[in-house]
Amino acid sequence: MGFDIDDLRQRGFGGFVSLARLGRPEPQELPVLAGYMSCSVSGRARPSSWSAVSGGWWKRQDPTVPVERLEREWVQSAPTLYIGKAMSLRERIGELLRFSDGDAKARHWGGRLLWQIEAPRELVLGWRKEPAYGGVETDLLDEFIAEFGRLPFANLKRGDRRRSCGQRMPAACRDQFLAI
Repeated sequence: MGFDIDDLRQRGFGGFVSLARLGRPEPQELPVLAGYMSCSVSGRARPSSWSAVSGGWWKRQDPTVPVERLEREWVQSAPTLYIGKAMSLRERIGELLRFSDGDAKARHWGGRLLWQIEAPRELVLGWRKEPAYGGVETDLLDEFIAEFGRLPFANLKRGDRRRSCGQRMPAACRDQFLAI
């Protein structure tokens, strides 16, 4: 099955540490390099209960979504719940962790559904360093959709190659985008 930890390892991901074990406010064990990350569960069963978000409120908005939406977004048999990109893995995952800890200034609204599942700190985080990470998130999400028919549980939108492959990206990434 795709997008389990073995599959992610074959795709070059490493780490695979529970969120509870990562340092705060920014995990020093992570590189200050661009790349992408995944949040996975070890078991694939639908949670038996949902809770209000333990994370921070961004711009005074409650990140909690209705249980009906959580049920609708859940992807049965998919161990990966979230795929994201980062210009700095340490900084972006630090934001994810600070949001989960309730920091209202942490900017990680996109994965907020993660914090309504049972025992979110037991989620397993994997990462892959990728200097030209531009379209990789979109490619991974496209592959996930091809296998499961929809986005991962906590991905609220599809990646955007154009926005990821901006002026700060290496020429190879820009060339790849222009060829599309």
